[in-house]
Amino acid sequence: MKLELLLVGGLILLWGLEPWVYYFLCRQRKRSWRACAIEKATLVGLQDLMPFYSFKDKQMMLQYCFEQEKYSVILEYDKSCLNALNDNQTVYLFVDPTNPEKAFLYRMPNRIIAYLFPLIGTLLFTLALT
Repeated sequence: MKLELLLVGGLILLWGLEPWVYYFLCRQRKRSWRACAIEKATLVGLQDLMPFYSFKDKQMMLQYCFEQEKYSVILEYDKSCLNALNDNQTVYLFVDPTNPEKAFLYRMPNRIIAYLFPLIGTLLFTLALT
């Protein structure tokens, strides 16, 4: 029983630490990458015959301007980004200055997983060791 608690606690702890690793890696990347405002967003799907809401792999094409040249990139569908653009808010995309066709959209990590899972994993881990 202790071995199972130890394994489950370790897995939940690692799963809870993953959003923090993603957060710190994105912060590191943001220091060297340039923020560009998104000018236009277009919903993209792999099949043209089906409505967009029924796609499994939803994507969006974002158009941005970097050093007076227009670029576009296809990224995963992000509802909050699209809603912010529809509300005429400025949304930024991080662009690699050496290769402007490489870009990423920063997403906040899931707070429930980031705060609760390390706590539960540590609790199960210490319970297995006692």
